[in-house]
Amino acid sequence: MSISRRGLFGLAGGLAAASVAGCGFAPSNSGGAANNSLTFRWWGGEARNKAYQNALQIFTQKTGTKVDAQYSGYDGYFNKLNTEFAGGNPPDIFQMDTALVSTYAAKGVLTDLSSLIPDTIHLDTLYPAVRSAGTVDGKPYGVPSGSGFAPMLYDKTVFEQAKIPVPTDSWTWDDFGRISGELSKAMGQGKYGALDASKDDSGALQPWLRQRGKDLYNAEGELAFTKDDLAEWFALWDGLRKAGAICPPEMLSSTDSASGNHPLISGQIAMTTGWGLAQMQPLTQHALDIVVVPRGGNGKTGQALSGGVLLCVPVKSKNPEAAAKLIDLFISDVDAIKAMALTRGIPPSGKSLEALTPTLAATEKRDVTYLQYVADEVAKDGLPPAPTAPPGYNDAKTALDAAAKQVAFGKMSIPDAVALYFRDAEAALNGAK
Repeated sequence: MSISRRGLFGLAGGLAAASVAGCGFAPSNSGGAANNSLTFRWWGGEARNKAYQNALQIFTQKTGTKVDAQYSGYDGYFNKLNTEFAGGNPPDIFQMDTALVSTYAAKGVLTDLSSLIPDTIHLDTLYPAVRSAGTVDGKPYGVPSGSGFAPMLYDKTVFEQAKIPVPTDSWTWDDFGRISGELSKAMGQGKYGALDASKDDSGALQPWLRQRGKDLYNAEGELAFTKDDLAEWFALWDGLRKAGAICPPEMLSSTDSASGNHPLISGQIAMTTGWGLAQMQPLTQHALDIVVVPRGGNGKTGQALSGGVLLCVPVKSKNPEAAAKLIDLFISDVDAIKAMALTRGIPPSGKSLEALTPTLAATEKRDVTYLQYVADEVAKDGLPPAPTAPPGYNDAKTALDAAAKQVAFGKMSIPDAVALYFRDAEAALNGAK
């Protein structure tokens, strides 16, 4: 997935108050880690679980260190982890949601990996733009194991039927508005050129802000844009909405999952933010393709490569040295890279690209090779990496969703919706510090 659409879990009530109901973890076979063993925890589906276990076999063969694998779905994952942190017995290494690393770092339960980089963990293997994905207050608390960007996914078949040229990598926001309007007219009543992305924080608003030298958040965990910026953003989409170029707000209820109900797959729109090619192409007989979100007037993409899921080591890990070696295996060892393939998102390095490309299906190959293009464009942009999502991020994201929909449904003026967002988002971010 290029952009995560999974709901995030906060740490309400602190670590000690977490519940373990409904965790469903695979049982552990060891009573704790010794010098030649590790416990490793992750969430994921069947494909990811199988890939991890194959990679762990490679690790054991190459290092002699045994790994006790513990895995589950996302639901309940952090509840169980929080309980173990409170009890002083967390796993030696675990998979972390990038959006939550700041929250855990603030609790003082994660190991600062600085002393293990670069001698044990070869972070320089990764794209420069993602190396700091797990960095909080200047210290690396997690290492990215996947990467993503903010694409615009479009239905190439619809473009061809409408006899409208597909968007190019050099297109701008003005081009987006024009093309969306042309598509709406060509597609007919009840169909629209593009998704209303006014509520999409990382997939649309963030690159738009970065094109202007700003961002969603700063290193201090505060909003890094102004009310005037958000008013301009809402006005952009309001104008497109009134012109009939983007979908009405009623269609937004089906946009948070990759399914046949998504308006792109059901044929109601021709372009959408928030999704990569590999998730959506299997759902339709139409040919889909990707392009960067429209560029700013200065030519910058504003892209911020995400770190996918992170790998972290708790302060109370019983074997931090071996945990660091395991992290390095995932980013440096070609055999492990091949074993993991795309099960944690697009691998964040040219080394992974070279190792995996010959083995990939066409849509997977397009996603991976396009990421290389975006990584090169990010370097040309010359913008600082996006700060790690701060504590309170999920509630701030929800506040944007709510404010954008108030405008879209005509229930609030743009100034009132902007005021609503800043009130709720700032309260969420300040309350989480």
